[in-house]
Amino acid sequence: MFRKYLITLIKIVVSTALIIFLFVKLGFNDILIQLTSANLWWLFFAIFIFSLSNFLGSFQWYLLLKIKGIHLPFLRVVSYYYVGLFFNNFLIGYIGGDAIRIYDISKVSGDSSKAISTVFLDRFIGFVVLTGLALFAGLIWHDIFQVKNVIFIIIFIFICWMLSFVFLFNEKLAKKIGIIIKYLLPLKIYDKLREVYININSFKHAKKTIVQIIFISIAIQSIRILVHYFAALSVGLHGHLKYFFIFIPVVALMASLPISIGGIGVREGSGVALFSTVPTFLPEMIVAMEFLAYLIGLISALPGGILFVLRKEKVKLE
Repeated sequence: MFRKYLITLIKIVVSTALIIFLFVKLGFNDILIQLTSANLWWLFFAIFIFSLSNFLGSFQWYLLLKIKGIHLPFLRVVSYYYVGLFFNNFLIGYIGGDAIRIYDISKVSGDSSKAISTVFLDRFIGFVVLTGLALFAGLIWHDIFQVKNVIFIIIFIFICWMLSFVFLFNEKLAKKIGIIIKYLLPLKIYDKLREVYININSFKHAKKTIVQIIFISIAIQSIRILVHYFAALSVGLHGHLKYFFIFIPVVALMASLPISIGGIGVREGSGVALFSTVPTFLPEMIVAMEFLAYLIGLISALPGGILFVLRKEKVKLE
């Protein structure tokens, strides 16, 4: 229990330290001016399309559940997905929205391994597609000076995803690595991991549906990149869309690292590091853009909180 609270405290300290550093360096008043003068119409539109991406995300997960034989009404899957989004964004603690989703599906299906495999693959496909979009955009506009340094990072991340993909869907390789893992972990944990792996690996037999899911994920991730673009427009940042398709996936991956609360501080800091290389992009405007993009995500996830409150059964959050 102490370790859980310590991890949470470290995350709070990291987020707070990064935000204070940015505010001191760039000027709190300058950032506040950008936030308070943002064009609300662009923000409303960004909230709308972000909500659309959430429905597409629910449908993506719905298809993954169907592959595993977990047949639930689509609206019920939407409610589970939104509750997960809410806790990913609002809960300052050890448990996250993905854990809530796993809990919900485990309760209705009676199979936690299947539940874990669908949530894991849902996340995995999203990260692979996001990195793939960045790589595709980077290769198209490789001659841009600002992109040259970033493209090598994107290539490295993409190679890591591809190696993970090979491991997940190549049983022979997994068995060889599994022999080593078996001696490093307690038997109970090893058996559970093996069970989850088998469930993930079995998705390869539903190639047609997985291809459909990849195209849905491309739409989801493209929309979420556009959210940052519209947040930029709201604070008066006018840059080519290509920068957003190259830089935002890197920002998103950095923000997803479990070192801060909701990516706060990491998102804004990495955004400044990347977008400051673009002419006319002022650091205080970049911080405002990324913070507004974060707020858009928070607002879009609010229905999940309402759905959770209306539940008859509550998930224990200890």
